[in-house]
Amino acid sequence: MNSLARLLVAACILTTLTACRGGSPIPHPRKIVDLSPVITPDLNVRRLGIRALEFLGTDGRTRTVPIPPSQPGISYGLEELQIMTHTGAHLDAPSRLLRGGAPPSRIGLDKVYGKAHVIDLRWHNRHSPIQITDLELKPPQAGDIAILLIGYEPPAPDDWPQFAPLSEEAALWLVARGIKALATDMPALTRFDDIEERMKKGQPPEIVWAEHLPFFQSQIPVIAGLTHLEAIAKEPNIVFIGFPLALAMAHGAPMRAAALVY
Repeated sequence: MNSLARLLVAACILTTLTACRGGSPIPHPRKIVDLSPVITPDLNVRRLGIRALEFLGTDGRTRTVPIPPSQPGISYGLEELQIMTHTGAHLDAPSRLLRGGAPPSRIGLDKVYGKAHVIDLRWHNRHSPIQITDLELKPPQAGDIAILLIGYEPPAPDDWPQFAPLSEEAALWLVARGIKALATDMPALTRFDDIEERMKKGQPPEIVWAEHLPFFQSQIPVIAGLTHLEAIAKEPNIVFIGFPLALAMAHGAPMRAAALVY
């Protein structure tokens, strides 16, 4: 590379690292908080319990299978990965419920990156749904990524996961607020035992999945299964980032989610 080329490269780097306003440097976050649990073979068993996994029709285990080399004595270090799409921190895609709904690969990355607003609901009774009045105590603004912190705790292996689910009315209210995305430490917006009860009654899909549909129909990403939200509960300036695997053939995708704290 000649001297002129080096100067051009240096100028490009300087321009990239300099904000347009007054030439001030791009601010570096004070800290970065990892919001994703480590994916281990038994993560879903530990986070959801055996009863919920049996209801979902899976053992929930993540498996890696080594790919044998084509020639003996040569290893390429390749493995096949078997993982539930809704494992750990994950995107719940509209294609899960809507005909023609977007799969993870069609979710714009701008929708899962931006200013975050944490609503701390750890005080809430885990046996009753989250209502509009609960969210109005600290309402999100239009364009926010709303993060619901409920303080989720894994169940005993044979018990249903117990947490305060989102009510349908609260879901509609959040959509009307114009949030960019919804994220939470809940494993799902609705409790699994509630879904089972609705199905046993033969209720139609729009009732079984009533809390999810408003977000999917409005193209608002739903992110569940986050961890370590307590570390950002009182932080006023947060940027959320959570990029899912760009899967075109699935209805959900694991992601690495983080909070940039300023």
